[in-house]
Amino acid sequence: MIIIAAVCFAVFFVDIHRFYAKWKLNFKPFNCASCLASWVALGLYFCPSIIQEIVLVMFASGVAAPIIKILIDIIWNKSTKTT
Repeated sequence: MIIIAAVCFAVFFVDIHRFYAKWKLNFKPFNCASCLASWVALGLYFCPSIIQEIVLVMFASGVAAPIIKILIDIIWNKSTKTT
C-alpha cells in the first residue's frame, strides 16, 4: 500500500501536474518521479495507517482518472466512427 501510494503521489506531482515547475522546485527529488516516490514512501512508512490510506485513495484516483478518460475517449471515438 505504501509503495503504490508513493508512486501515485510522485507520478501525480511530477508527470501529471508538473508542480515542481509551477512551484520552482526544479531539483531532485522534486523533478524526478522515482526519487520523489522513494522519499514519500519513507515518509509514509512512519505515518499512521489512516494517513497512508488517505494518500493512496487521493493520488491513485488522481492517476487513474486521466488514464480512464483517455481509454473512454478512445472507445468513444472508435464507436462513433463506425456508425
